[in-house]
Amino acid sequence: MQSKKQAFTTLTDKLRDALAQGDWDAVTALDEDCRSLVADLRDEDAFDSELRVQIDALASLYVELQKSGRAERERLAGELTRLNQSKQVDQAYKTFG
Repeated sequence: MQSKKQAFTTLTDKLRDALAQGDWDAVTALDEDCRSLVADLRDEDAFDSELRVQIDALASLYVELQKSGRAERERLAGELTRLNQSKQVDQAYKTFG
């Protein structure tokens, strides 16, 4: 069985890879794993400095994920806006065509 430190390290690595690939489906699935792993933490885990380092690394990665997620959302919103404008222009030309 994998130790909690190893589990956090593995999860962090997988999330970092998914972020680098822009694989938001994988990020979503790994987020569920993260929630489960964090839910399994116990009070005594707070005294494990190595585990805290792994948790801090994961927390830092989540900050990156949030920034990337917002940027991706804004990019998609811009794309949808341009698509909608293009459709409106197309409809305008069709009414005059």
